Amino acid sequence: MPRVLIVGAGPAGLAAASRILEQGGGRYQVRVAVLGHHFGGKANSWRDAEGRLIDHGQHVVVGFYTEMMALLRRAGVDVDAHLVENGGNSFMYEPRDGKVHHLALKRNPLHMLFSGLGYSGLTTAEKMAVARFVVGNLGVFLHTQDIEQFDDICFTAWVLANGLCPSVVRTNMFLTSRLGQMNWPREISAYSMLKTMRAMGRDQRTSMYYFCDGGMSERFWDPLAAHISKLGGRFDTMRKLTALHVDGGRLTGASFAEPDSAGHDVPEHDPDLPTFARTIPTKPGTEVRDRDFDHLICAVPATSFQELNPGDDPLWRIPELTNIRKLRGVAPLALQIWHRERLTRRYDSMVGGLAGPLGFVVDNKHILREYRHNPRYGAVLYFVGQEAGYEGYTDEQHLALCLANVALIPGFERIDRRGILHYRVLRHRSPDKQYFLTEPGVQRFRPHTRTPIANLWLAGDWVRSELDFPCMEAAVRSGLAAADAVLRSAS
Repeated sequence: MPRVLIVGAGPAGLAAASRILEQGGGRYQVRVAVLGHHFGGKANSWRDAEGRLIDHGQHVVVGFYTEMMALLRRAGVDVDAHLVENGGNSFMYEPRDGKVHHLALKRNPLHMLFSGLGYSGLTTAEKMAVARFVVGNLGVFLHTQDIEQFDDICFTAWVLANGLCPSVVRTNMFLTSRLGQMNWPREISAYSMLKTMRAMGRDQRTSMYYFCDGGMSERFWDPLAAHISKLGGRFDTMRKLTALHVDGGRLTGASFAEPDSAGHDVPEHDPDLPTFARTIPTKPGTEVRDRDFDHLICAVPATSFQELNPGDDPLWRIPELTNIRKLRGVAPLALQIWHRERLTRRYDSMVGGLAGPLGFVVDNKHILREYRHNPRYGAVLYFVGQEAGYEGYTDEQHLALCLANVALIPGFERIDRRGILHYRVLRHRSPDKQYFLTEPGVQRFRPHTRTPIANLWLAGDWVRSELDFPCMEAAVRSGLAAADAVLRSAS
């Protein structure tokens, strides 16, 4: 019976485990090594000591997440019952006129791009410039032109070179294009952004996005893990991968140690939610070498993979793996506020355009099932962004800055420090929590699922795939691809 070891229990690792067990006909032994004890990776959720729901960030499920939704349905999850539709609507604050403008995502790339013509945050001249830009680049938007050639160019430079006027580029509607992939304040690859637009613009369904009505782990990933266990899979929790051992072109072992969170909290951070400034330490004397596998699927983030085999190890002399060290991550930042009073009824979806570092806000009062009819909370706000440039801020400083920024948004004027019942700042600095940075020129360094090591496979949204931009769906598809490769190899 072929033995498959999967490292990582995010969307990619869980998808890989499920696929092998579902397709393997009982002929495969599957183990999943988990860094902690929560499932979902960078899309997980948990409860704090008082029972409040804590999310890694404000995650959305987009209409083109077809493989992810199919995966969850096979596990018995009633996905539709847990998704709150936004109708393709978003809202954008534009400082130049001090107003919030409605932005609707349409049913195909051209409609989505031309929706800019109806965006009230643009002048008539800017709308005409958008129209000329779209017409002049039809080949890109209609899938008739290769776009990987644009990976070396940042999206801002690409649109300017192809006819979009600078004043449109300075709007928050445009700036949100890179905020959406958490690359703020850095530039995003034109290829990555164009791939995103193509995926979201295929039809009405693919451009819709939804919010989960509860914690992502509780609603989605925990039931998927239970499905894997029911099929015969096994989870080994509290195991951090530290090294891969290669001999004769094959993986002969993998070293693991027990992670140690004690004594490594960032000041002012709640002790039950440790935040690591760099790597997650391990407990001395707990490292073991695991040889009980025939195939290994490594489904950890690129920034975690870079920590393996420190020094001038033979693993890093393999060119395809050496390139992984050139990939970079960004540290997501989130702020959750439980407020006594209802703040606004104007926005039933995401509002973007806030000043950094937390550029988006969603009021989850009507989204999260447990808060909808709870009279104690008038608003449950999730702010998301990333930490670059604000690493030295305390929790209180982040709160004060965020309150000042959101108070500028029409409809949020009533937000008040005295009305806050509780708040929590979430810093995700450790390698296992960082998002993949799709900076210009990154595509040439991204690995494929198959590696030069015969029985080592890679999975995650940083691995090349048909989507090629970071999101949960890309992670799931990558995990499925790695599983299929193992099934073909083992057969």
